[in-house]
Amino acid sequence: MENISPSIDKRHLIVAWILLAGLLFLRLPLLGGIAFFSTPNWLNPVYQIGTYLLTACLIWWERDRLAEFHIDKLALGIIIVFKPVQTLILTLWRMGDDPLAFPNLPGLAFWIIALGLALALWRSHTPLPKLSRTSFRWLGIGILVGFITILITAYPMSLQIDKSQLTYRPSILATFVQFPMNFFYQLGYAAVTEEPLFRAFLWGYLLKTGWKNSWIWLFQAGLFMLGHIYYITRAPYSFWFIVPLGALVLGAIAWRSKTISSSLAAHATMNALGYSVGMIVAWFMK
Repeated sequence: MENISPSIDKRHLIVAWILLAGLLFLRLPLLGGIAFFSTPNWLNPVYQIGTYLLTACLIWWERDRLAEFHIDKLALGIIIVFKPVQTLILTLWRMGDDPLAFPNLPGLAFWIIALGLALALWRSHTPLPKLSRTSFRWLGIGILVGFITILITAYPMSLQIDKSQLTYRPSILATFVQFPMNFFYQLGYAAVTEEPLFRAFLWGYLLKTGWKNSWIWLFQAGLFMLGHIYYITRAPYSFWFIVPLGALVLGAIAWRSKTISSSLAAHATMNALGYSVGMIVAWFMK
């Protein structure tokens, strides 16, 4: 068995915590803090690109022990593939003015990072966690859990929708027809951005320091809530109920499944349908 020098192991942890601190900085004071007051055009691209870059660095840094951070091969594939795919969907939606749309330079940054990570992992010949049917089963369970959570949060969501803006009846059929594309977009835009931080690396490193899973489950939900502080005045039902409930659900399913494949799917489902279902409920309560 190969002996690992304590000094090397310590350096490894120091670098890991620096990268994690960078992710937390981007999410909390940068995005959360600035967006609380205003949303300048540069904020989202800087946050998205910076977060994806640091996530890729952490994946590379922990490539020999990704399973300890709830990252299996399916989750890794989702992280690598769907962030760039997000840029193509924006283009298909004719949102070319969005800096993150393909082939705008900020959007191309995702492709460069994803290809760089994939190439680095391939050349390293790292024995990655195996792809299994269990991973796909948890992916499906995650989608189902996302649907159930949407039903629970639909009424609170409807309470913060301005009824005067509901000039036509939302189509239930159109909502679900559009779901696959919205799901794939949110998988890259929101889920890949937040799940590796809150339900993978933060969870894994706190566990290594001796925290109990139950403590981490509550703590990550609190941080996730704080990361959405800008909702406190704009969408108070989201801040006080929908976001913390979502964080607890996502944390629970990642904890139970031991893979963020499940929470990635649940997160994307919630984001893809949550507001639309809330609008449908708001219409019927009009």
